[in-house]
Amino acid sequence: MPKLKLDHIRIFIGACIGLLAVIIVLAFWVYRDDVFQSLNDPGQPFQTYTPSPAPDYSVDTAWLHRPDPNIDPITIPGGDVFVVTPTLYLGGDHWNAPINSEKFQNTITRIALPNYIFPYKSAGRVYAPVYRQAALYTFLTNRDDAVDAQIFAYRDVRRAFKAFLTENPPERPIVLVGYGQGGLHVQKLLQEFFTNERQQKLAVAYIIDHPLTLDSFERRLSGLKPCTRKQDINCVVAFGAFEPKEKKRARMFVQKTMVWDDMGRLDSVRGRPLLCINPLLWTDELDYAPARLHLGGVAAEGLGEDVAPAPMPQQTGAQCQGGILLLDKPKQKNLRRPSRFGGKYRTLPFNLFYEDLRVDAKRRVQNLLDKDILPKRAPLLKLDTIEIEDSPVKLPEK
Repeated sequence: MPKLKLDHIRIFIGACIGLLAVIIVLAFWVYRDDVFQSLNDPGQPFQTYTPSPAPDYSVDTAWLHRPDPNIDPITIPGGDVFVVTPTLYLGGDHWNAPINSEKFQNTITRIALPNYIFPYKSAGRVYAPVYRQAALYTFLTNRDDAVDAQIFAYRDVRRAFKAFLTENPPERPIVLVGYGQGGLHVQKLLQEFFTNERQQKLAVAYIIDHPLTLDSFERRLSGLKPCTRKQDINCVVAFGAFEPKEKKRARMFVQKTMVWDDMGRLDSVRGRPLLCINPLLWTDELDYAPARLHLGGVAAEGLGEDVAPAPMPQQTGAQCQGGILLLDKPKQKNLRRPSRFGGKYRTLPFNLFYEDLRVDAKRRVQNLLDKDILPKRAPLLKLDTIEIEDSPVKLPEK
């Protein structure tokens, strides 16, 4: 065969391979969400799945953060904060996070602790349980197995919260915080544990990046109210924040995301009106809040507890619209959603409203304490030490 003809064949084959590669890349890009979802499917029924052993909340290892039980809380100002972390386990091998996995624990420690737990230390003592959270995959499908995994995760959170209540004295306010999946579980905690006199102990509950329907306040949460002013207490803050490019995520949020109904079952939002409290204004009004009101976001990945991150202020404006919080594109790149495979669904390695939430939680705890409606505990007595000198004992004379 002539050399020129062979060269043409090689060129043709090379062009075909190149075209095929382009087609594969384009197909992967178009169907990347389906590929991400498929890769994280546990591939077995939940009924036959064996989860990791349950955490024992009587020991410190079952907590990401827990105050020293040997320190009397009367010496620590503020209230007690219970934080339920967001979804950091993607799925693939398990329906629920294998909490005995070193890789999973490292992820939680690197991302959740500095960004989602430590902001609340200024409001008082902070508790954050390890729990067998439902995999991210379960929030990308509404199949029965996924619902079962989310209910399973809540049972851990419920047991942890009951342990928390045994360490929360009557005189200390309570703050509840839930991000993403944690927001779903906090909604259920409010329904179960705050239907009586405990409501007056609630300084504020934050349900962040998970929907809360407004009709909840007409039913199971009727004793509580939305936080529509900075001075409000016994109230709930909720918002789901989205950048302009995240239209698909926003549609899923207001239509398909699961919430607890009045019967204690999980059901999709189905377009019902949602609570949106603007964290730059601390109101449910629809006014646009400019970036100058933003107190600061933090990208604190990997920082230790003793390292105070420097908030980056004036990064974004925000406006409640259609039940969601619409954001301006943050100025700093490390406060924007990363462009990576499955990045639109993953928990963010930063907290855009870190400083806004830190200040608000501390303020609402103090607002509740100033109301003087909680029981008072007598201060610790300061007893002076008296030295007793030995005296010789004299027997009576005969």
